[in-house]
Amino acid sequence: MRRKKHFSVLIIPHDKGKIFKKKISFVFLYLFCISFIFLVLANLFYTFDFLGEAFNRAKLSRLEKENQYLESKLSDLNSVILQLKEEMAGLMEKEENVRMIFGLPEVDAELREVGIGGPLPTQFPDQTLTMTQLQEAEIELDKLLRQTRFERESFDQIFSDLSDKKEILDHTPSICPTTGYISRGYGIRIDPFTGRKQPHLGIDLATDIGTPVYAPADGRVSFVGRDLGLGKMIRINHLFGYTTVYAHLSMVKVKRGEYVKRGEVIGAVGNTGYSTGPHLHYEVRFRGQPKNPMKYFLPSQFLLD
Repeated sequence: MRRKKHFSVLIIPHDKGKIFKKKISFVFLYLFCISFIFLVLANLFYTFDFLGEAFNRAKLSRLEKENQYLESKLSDLNSVILQLKEEMAGLMEKEENVRMIFGLPEVDAELREVGIGGPLPTQFPDQTLTMTQLQEAEIELDKLLRQTRFERESFDQIFSDLSDKKEILDHTPSICPTTGYISRGYGIRIDPFTGRKQPHLGIDLATDIGTPVYAPADGRVSFVGRDLGLGKMIRINHLFGYTTVYAHLSMVKVKRGEYVKRGEVIGAVGNTGYSTGPHLHYEVRFRGQPKNPMKYFLPSQFLLD
């Protein structure tokens, strides 16, 4: 039997019009179907490609906005971290000075790190550099906050210890004896008269003549008089090994043997002795050994009533 290679399509109108008959080969039908499927698939491909690009553009726009927000947050975090680090450094320095002055035990450097355990932060495959930096900044901030709590607890302990040592505190030099600026520091300095380097056993506080000079701690005046180089001067014995010296005074308001309290006016700044201008030469000695007076300027909250 001969195989048919085509079929007929009849179109019959509802009215009495002419019947339309068309022969269509199987090859033509096959090619037509293939072409139709190709067109449909191509259309779907371009549609999905268009939608994909639109989605990617929307995703990119969202990521850019998120990145801008993260960068802004990172900048704010870094500013806070920098400020906290500066404040923390100041707190640590003050604490070390307080502990040194009053002979309190030092804090182990490892304890200050207040380390914690646990797994490392999760890193996601699509995590940006900004996200990673933000994550690191948050870890650093968390560490600083823990260190702040540690320092607060440490200062609370110091305050408790100092409360038990009130008598020692009362007799320990703890305030700047006058207002002014430091014109010459402690240590090896250039002598203004010889131009040579030599030890300077105190600090020079430059200010106007007549500016009040205050006792930095309780004690008894052990010397009032004149010195060829230091001019009018006062020496106070504060007990527990501390003595202080005040030189180049214009006026003395205490007598030898008189007991003074911290904050009491003992004299006035002058320009006596070997001096290039009005200033107070101030020394702190512990068991006869000179110490840097700057180490003995404590915040008022540590001076117990």
